[in-house]
Amino acid sequence: MSLFGEDGAIKPPVTMKDVANRAGVSIATVSNVLSGEKPVRAKSREQVLAAVKALNYRINPAASYLRSGRSKIVAAVVPTLDNPFFPTILAAVEAGCQKDGYELIVASSANQPEVEEARIRALMHWKPAGFIVIPCSGELPARKQIEASKIPLVFADRAPDGEPGDFVEIDNVTAGASAARHLTQLGHRHITVCTPSLSVRNLRERIQGVAQVLAEFGTEPVVVETGLGGVPEALPGEAEAQIGRASAIVALMNTTTLQVLAALNRAGRSVPHDVSLIGFDDYSWMPVARPSITAIRQPVDLIGRLAWSQLLERINGASGAPVHRRLPVELVLRESTTSPSAERETPVLPTEGAAVLSLATRR
Repeated sequence: MSLFGEDGAIKPPVTMKDVANRAGVSIATVSNVLSGEKPVRAKSREQVLAAVKALNYRINPAASYLRSGRSKIVAAVVPTLDNPFFPTILAAVEAGCQKDGYELIVASSANQPEVEEARIRALMHWKPAGFIVIPCSGELPARKQIEASKIPLVFADRAPDGEPGDFVEIDNVTAGASAARHLTQLGHRHITVCTPSLSVRNLRERIQGVAQVLAEFGTEPVVVETGLGGVPEALPGEAEAQIGRASAIVALMNTTTLQVLAALNRAGRSVPHDVSLIGFDDYSWMPVARPSITAIRQPVDLIGRLAWSQLLERINGASGAPVHRRLPVELVLRESTTSPSAERETPVLPTEGAAVLSLATRR
């Protein structure tokens, strides 16, 4: 439908009255159909929905809030929009919002806690019906303000440290363990884990899973922080050299996988001949890369859908204990992992500047 009339002027926005006139019903009936607050006869409902589609009517969130006192806006805050993982979750949330008559507004924290807090405080002025947050660190300073306002909050993908409240994420410990189990079954006993950060719990839990498997063989992972930027340029300090010495690597995010591949290329080492590699987040480039990349596949769409359904329940008044959903993952085997040669599988000890996880202090 064009936004312009025959005279070239911008058409006025379609109103609920326009929908009612086309459908041959009252404005109250249109409101009840769109809000779902009161039952409407099937025939009238069909007429209203047909008119909405024909007129391309969109609910005005501000007007809806003034009429009902209930906001139809949902706010989401994610660490970054550059990593396709987070927009994929948001796409599933947005689909749920649209189906249930809500509008989604999104902000990015740029992986900075102070920006995250500012974004949340700004979004509070919209009086959202609920928040979906993917924290950029283990802390969420603005959480107290959200909870004081009684706005429902659901965490997706990662939850903050402490008492997380409602959250949907994968079983991160099991995910890390499945990657390590595959490598140890191939014969690897020394594994380097590359993580963008140690500041978020889900990444520490993935390392914990790797460590649990290696403990069976009397070894522990070498943990290298690659940074949150995800740009495949030279890595800081000893990280680049540590990757160059590894015989088996688990990269804990899709952007980290690219960082590792770039570092290995700069070191003149090939996958899997010189080093076995397992990535996280099974994105479309991984099966078509040469060699194709063995990866942990997360149910990204399901994370978004469950986060929205849980938030909607809270918006609609559901009470009770926090709901914790941990979803299984799939290890997709491809060409980037193989058995180690005797030369490659020598102990790779961490050197100064390389972080080593201590489960006693990093839980």
